[in-house]
Amino acid sequence: MKHLKIYRAIRLIHRTGSIRRAAMELAISPSALNRSIQAFEDELSFKVFERVPSGVTLSDAGELLLDVIDRHLVEFGELQRQLGTLRDGETGELRISIGSDVASGMMLSTLAEMEQRFPGISVEITYDDTVESLRERRVHVAVLTNPVTDDAVEVVHAGECRIAAWVGVTEAAHPAGIWDLADLRVVLPAEGTGSRIAISHILRRKRLQFPSTSSMPAAQVVERLRASGGVAIFPEIIADTYGMCDAARRLPFDFGTIQCCALRKAGAPLTRPAQAYLTILQRRLENI
Repeated sequence: MKHLKIYRAIRLIHRTGSIRRAAMELAISPSALNRSIQAFEDELSFKVFERVPSGVTLSDAGELLLDVIDRHLVEFGELQRQLGTLRDGETGELRISIGSDVASGMMLSTLAEMEQRFPGISVEITYDDTVESLRERRVHVAVLTNPVTDDAVEVVHAGECRIAAWVGVTEAAHPAGIWDLADLRVVLPAEGTGSRIAISHILRRKRLQFPSTSSMPAAQVVERLRASGGVAIFPEIIADTYGMCDAARRLPFDFGTIQCCALRKAGAPLTRPAQAYLTILQRRLENI
């Protein structure tokens, strides 16, 4: 059990980049934590962390060790989960990052379903339009549209999703064709998101330009359309909410499709909570 505490401390230090900040979260003194890490390094005969002006960073050996630690903690967490299930039902933790262009509607209702089905699982959600939080092991799963991947991450599930357009119910104009959108303010996903890049490609192919645009996260689209009208172009899965029906009506325009992907760190085992979430997400993506 002593090594489990050191393993968790090493992972926390890596996540925070600081022994002092990790010690605060662990409610111990920085000097005590530093001594424990140094004693562990002496036992291993190599340095786990390199000291830098901003704090600490993993050494090359520490990077290899962290992979072993992650596997060990996942396996031990699975044992705890099984024991906990015998005692009082499903337990565990899910840390997930979601791209800002889809962090609404179906993605949030998927998490709500999981929380309802597995009340013993803690869920932590962050918003990230890149794979950095996954690469740095801050989350178990990342959900992104048309993600740019490398050897550090891998796609565990992908589903096709249409890109749709809605016009706010307060908008006086009634666009009859896609070219009429050029006369309206158009709300788009943030620059750099997979959805925004895909929409830009479609607009170039159609040789269509929007003089007036606004960019915002998917979570703000319903209120924006309700309050100010205009048109929003986003993945259709953000409309999996009653609020969108009240705030806007869908337009019959074709903006193509994107891939909505769930990713994990390459080679990292999926925790049971992550597996449960992916099962629900896969079912929902297959049914749209």
